[in-house]
Amino acid sequence: MKIIKNHAEEGCIKISWYTEKTDLLGPFFRFVLWVQGCERRCRGCIAEHMQSCEGGENISIDKLASLIISSPDTEGITISGGEPFYQADRLCSLLETVKKERSDFGVIIYTGYTCDELKNSGEEAVLKLLEMTDILIDGPYIEELDDNAGLRGSSNQNVRFLTNHYAENAKQYNKPSGRRVSFVFTDDRTRMIGVPSQAAKEILKKTGLKNLPESSAGNTN
Repeated sequence: MKIIKNHAEEGCIKISWYTEKTDLLGPFFRFVLWVQGCERRCRGCIAEHMQSCEGGENISIDKLASLIISSPDTEGITISGGEPFYQADRLCSLLETVKKERSDFGVIIYTGYTCDELKNSGEEAVLKLLEMTDILIDGPYIEELDDNAGLRGSSNQNVRFLTNHYAENAKQYNKPSGRRVSFVFTDDRTRMIGVPSQAAKEILKKTGLKNLPESSAGNTN
């Protein structure tokens, strides 16, 4: 199974957007990157506009690394989307650059693939990105299994602590409550940060916000 599917220009990552500082998608304050492109098309996905591999924008790896390194209040990065492992080689380059300056920078990745699928892919960059990951939230989003718990989308998804970097923060991912979201409003778009609770999803349905082309959320797989 081939996983890497780069649609970005050389030296770039295809992204939907990013936020430089939030505490809604993992322990401590984090830089969060939403990459563009996911062919899984999970029913109930709250970030459908991130699915098209032709959408989003190209951002140079060097520019993105500079932004991350210059965020002194952040402890690590959370990468979601979209499907991060489509661009595993580019993300490895990004993280290598960042870790040269900030060796203890934590890495959390949301993916629609299972950990076994990633390990069995045989793709060097996929395996390397796994090695650089501290927490992997893996598996497709299944709407019927969304149990409103923790920082993963549905109960079939696993929160895998691949290193001891966040060993003391396990409860944040599995506790029955604690989902929080925030909204960012600009002139032409509305964005959502976080994994929405069922109550938040009902509000999105009533307001129609879910269907705005630029709305997005933390765990989309």
